[in-house]
Amino acid sequence: MKKITVIVSLFISSFGVWGQSYGIELPDMNVVYAGIPMEFTGGACGDYKSVSVSPSFVTATTAQVGSYITINATAIDNKGKSVSLAGRKFLVKATPKPELYWNGVADGGRGNKNGGSLTCRFGDNVPFLPSLGKFTVESYSIIISGIKGSLEGTGGAISPAHLNALKEIKEGKVTISVKYSGTAEGRVSAMFDI
Repeated sequence: MKKITVIVSLFISSFGVWGQSYGIELPDMNVVYAGIPMEFTGGACGDYKSVSVSPSFVTATTAQVGSYITINATAIDNKGKSVSLAGRKFLVKATPKPELYWNGVADGGRGNKNGGSLTCRFGDNVPFLPSLGKFTVESYSIIISGIKGSLEGTGGAISPAHLNALKEIKEGKVTISVKYSGTAEGRVSAMFDI
């Protein structure tokens, strides 16, 4: 019974109360992510026949992380009169880190020593369309388990010399760390079997 109550509570908090002109919100879930374009739309019910929001399209910046943006709404009531509604605040959070892929293989997989493409992208664990993230790998560092030092390079392709060094390793683990830019900037690492 408790599970059903929670589901009903979430439904009510997300979509409002049937037959009423207001909604119940869960403020901690009102979130936008820096660098991710977000589109806002309004819905009408009860006393309103249409609702428009402003701004309807927002891309928050990293400088706004920790602050709130306000989305305002205007409704047209059933008599055709324009009504200003209370704005809603959305917390700006830092963009989640993307995942690192070596020739399309994710963290924990077996790396393909015949190719050196390094890419960053969002997985399915983000609360928005993963395709909204656009990243460029600026540089990389490869650490081979049991060998002192690292292989350093620029760009999103492992150099032929570094690929040759990896081909000499019969089996083991490598950790690749990259610096990325684009939708967000930072470093991300992944470990691969070879």
